[in-house]
Amino acid sequence: MGTVAVVVVLLLLLAWFFWPGAATHSTRVSQPREDIDRAELEEAEREVQEASDEHSVRDWGPGVSKPPS
Repeated sequence: MGTVAVVVVLLLLLAWFFWPGAATHSTRVSQPREDIDRAELEEAEREVQEASDEHSVRDWGPGVSKPPS
């Protein structure tokens, strides 16, 4: 009986922890950042997309012997 009570209490605590509340809802809404230089971001994205395979960031990741330099 005591084990069942402990399990119920733990489940209630987990439910309370993960339950979305009014305080957490306002922090989840993403606000656009004003400090981002959009022109610089677009230029960097173009550079990555136009990079040759040897300089591409797609060549880096799990299973690759070493990251590109």
